Amino acid sequence: MLAAAVRASADAVYLEPIAKVEDAYVLTFERGQQVIASTTLDSTVGAATIARLAFIANLDLAASHASSAVVPIRSGDREADVVITVRPGDGLRADLMVMQKNRPVKAPVSSSASVGLVGDVFGNYRVLEPLGEGGMGTVFRVEHTVLGRNYALKVLRSKVIDRDPTAAQRFLREARAASRVRHPNIVDVFDFGHLPDGRPFFVMEILEGESLTDRVARGALEPGEVVALARQMAMALAAVHDHGVIHADVTPSNALVVAGASPSDPITVKLVDFGLAAIAGEAFDSEEQDFVLGTPAYISPEQLRGLAATDRSDQYGLGAVLFEMLSGHPPYEHEDLRELCLMHINAPVPEVTSPHGPLPPKLADVITTCLQKSPQQRFPGMRAMIAALDEIERVTDRRGWRRWLST
Repeated sequence: MLAAAVRASADAVYLEPIAKVEDAYVLTFERGQQVIASTTLDSTVGAATIARLAFIANLDLAASHASSAVVPIRSGDREADVVITVRPGDGLRADLMVMQKNRPVKAPVSSSASVGLVGDVFGNYRVLEPLGEGGMGTVFRVEHTVLGRNYALKVLRSKVIDRDPTAAQRFLREARAASRVRHPNIVDVFDFGHLPDGRPFFVMEILEGESLTDRVARGALEPGEVVALARQMAMALAAVHDHGVIHADVTPSNALVVAGASPSDPITVKLVDFGLAAIAGEAFDSEEQDFVLGTPAYISPEQLRGLAATDRSDQYGLGAVLFEMLSGHPPYEHEDLRELCLMHINAPVPEVTSPHGPLPPKLADVITTCLQKSPQQRFPGMRAMIAALDEIERVTDRRGWRRWLST
């Protein structure tokens, strides 16, 4: 498998269970986002292959989060460094990123690299206008020069790569893994690549809507609307967790609210930035306030302690987002960044209230469970949280709270 990837000049290999098919794995080789070979394997062979990959890369198969290592591979006169990632979830899976050593080396990225890309063409995409900028990336509206369709292109910021030279490769690896999960509440990612200066980018669907940050800025949301949005976000996170992918930066700015597909589904929320979340940082540094393990107002205590993010870390972030949607502000606030982080670690979970009146039964309990300091005290998984939200909807429907869902 490793030698074939090097000989075929593949840049990605995936070994994963076949969806809705028992006892079968699929092995896929890709080059430039195109499948160049694919075959099915018995589940025993698939699991044994992943176990051998983990042994070669010295990875822990029992880890509760995705783990990676770089392994040098030689096949004949070809050499490559292969990033082996083993992911837990709904069936053990592995993905490989192959970095051929005989490929041209990209120019180093300078911290002064310009983001003035409007009018430039990269591959099939012409940059039309900037759409926004955050701590990790810059977003542009682009037009596909062949199809004539508009998409959103997100570029990793230069200073992220200056701080961590491995960020670009990890960004692409995690974004590609997340893009393989198709879900109505996850923004579709279509393509990946590098700018001439070496910065990686991905291309995603462009949506007409607003972020949850902008929506909450106009005031706290009605409890019924919060429950509806919370369930959609939880369903999206459950889907990626099943594929061994962790978001690690669940925030209102990473959730886009758009019009629903039908009158019975008036609003839809879509999660973005899975690739960016994976490289948000691994250590607390008060001098680098843009890179404190994601977004300080929503970061889990274990991430602040330097531990790897897990599915329960995403629960914590989602709980903080629900708290803000209901109350109009995040659970912890402080002008000093270090004090804010310490509040996540040590401060009691605050009581959540809504300016719209009493909350639906048990909604506050769901948020309090998500915001527990210890991951073991949160829900055992995202689907358990979804079940709790479903029960809230059933109870509130019987008590007349359903009127909030149509406002």
